[in-house]
Amino acid sequence: MKRKGVLICGYYGNYNLGDEAMLTGMLKLLQQHDQWRVTVFSKDTQDTKTRHSVEAIHYQSGEFKIQHNLTMLQNQYFILGGGDLLRDSVNNSKAERWLRPLQRAIRLRLRTLVLGISVGEIWRKETEKIIPQVLDQVNLLAVRDADSKTQLEKLGVRKNIHVMSDLALHGLPEISPHSTHLARAIQIGITVRPLVGSGYSTDVNAYSKFQQELAAIADFLAEQCGATIHFLPFQALKKGYHSTDDDRIGILDILRYSRCSSQFVVHPYFESLQYLIQLISQLDLTIGMRLHSLVLSAGLGVPVIAVEYASKVRGFMQEIGQVEYSIPIECFNREQLLPIIRNILNDPLTARKHVGAGIKNYRQGRSRIQQILAQTLV
Repeated sequence: MKRKGVLICGYYGNYNLGDEAMLTGMLKLLQQHDQWRVTVFSKDTQDTKTRHSVEAIHYQSGEFKIQHNLTMLQNQYFILGGGDLLRDSVNNSKAERWLRPLQRAIRLRLRTLVLGISVGEIWRKETEKIIPQVLDQVNLLAVRDADSKTQLEKLGVRKNIHVMSDLALHGLPEISPHSTHLARAIQIGITVRPLVGSGYSTDVNAYSKFQQELAAIADFLAEQCGATIHFLPFQALKKGYHSTDDDRIGILDILRYSRCSSQFVVHPYFESLQYLIQLISQLDLTIGMRLHSLVLSAGLGVPVIAVEYASKVRGFMQEIGQVEYSIPIECFNREQLLPIIRNILNDPLTARKHVGAGIKNYRQGRSRIQQILAQTLV
């Protein structure tokens, strides 16, 4: 039987393990419905082929060439997602650049799906115009949090908007009750990212203060609690530095404020998503700025504290019933964080139970989206 062709477009091949986790989840979701011939638009085609065993064609956000048209014509379905693709940056409309290939797919009469996206800061008129213009024409529209659904409705999107769990969760097993690791030091994961130029409302001064406070918290946990602190880069290259957004730069910025930096475990790079997931599963707590450090940790039953620098972070924490642990970056300080951390570490079973219940509730959207996908992918 001839396999149906699906073309997937998102922030893939950029060495961001959060995005690669979403692609892994999307592929597993698709495999439950049929046998697919999958092609992925990717910045690094070889990396995408190796990681996911799919075909890949080179694509960078904003560009479109004849070969992309030809690839579309060889497929019956086009998927945009997941991630925070619908937003503005200080330099341009990110949403417009990502919606461009979706527009092309609609014109070529492919069945089009938008899966697992979220909506960030939007202030440009062209972004406000193009979002409802394009999304009202797709066959299926599913966002990853209720806030994004509300934002799209306010922008005038009339298409029925579904809420699904983050695609990265579809690549994880259902969690089972965890036992605490009694015979070893406390393990804490920390993720950070550079913020310069990321959004209209980004406060560079608040970010600098946050770096100092996070360094002081890490020092306290190492000195007073005997904790092993892991700094986990979600976007980094094996050699050199990422051209736009390298987590190791963010980590180095934190370390320069620390007294105990030599005691921390600074992971330079992860060869595979599987190794990162294995490490996260052994943590007692994740303090995360990277959204998918929170998604993967919570999905594995690890308690999380979120550094809320963007609406997508708060959106996820609301979805899993952990919004009290989502701390706006401008409010992130020792006085507020240390009591929260102590409560989690003093009663780890309760903390794991709460995050597990939140994830279970959030995952319920997975069964609903599977039914809707089955009807769309015909």
